[in-house]
Amino acid sequence: MDRAWWSKYHAEARQKFKGELVCAAERCFGVRRVRFKNGGNSGAGAMSLAAHWGARRIILLGYDCKYADDGKRHWHGDHPKGLGNAVSMPKWMGQFKEIAGHLRGVMIVNASRDTALRFWPRKPLEEALA
Repeated sequence: MDRAWWSKYHAEARQKFKGELVCAAERCFGVRRVRFKNGGNSGAGAMSLAAHWGARRIILLGYDCKYADDGKRHWHGDHPKGLGNAVSMPKWMGQFKEIAGHLRGVMIVNASRDTALRFWPRKPLEEALA
């Protein structure tokens, strides 16, 4: 997952981000491979990685899981040609449902302002953080 992204951006990520760079896929250009259930999309993968590293509570932000009314697929512009632009979104609900089973025992709260993701309880961010 995301090998193409690492191919394009690994040097920039290494320069700008001082934390540990990890990826679930093999051969991600000097990025440490971590074996965990990646979930099939980056949001599910982030949740699974957090649980893999011991998180017992996860608050979701920005998990809208739908295209904007104007067709925009990201908060930023589209990725360049060759990188994914959320074309697999129709598969995401099934992937989140699968990862939900993997994350049993982890408290998950969806604090996204607007979301199509309904597997976990929803709360405003201020309440989720309290």
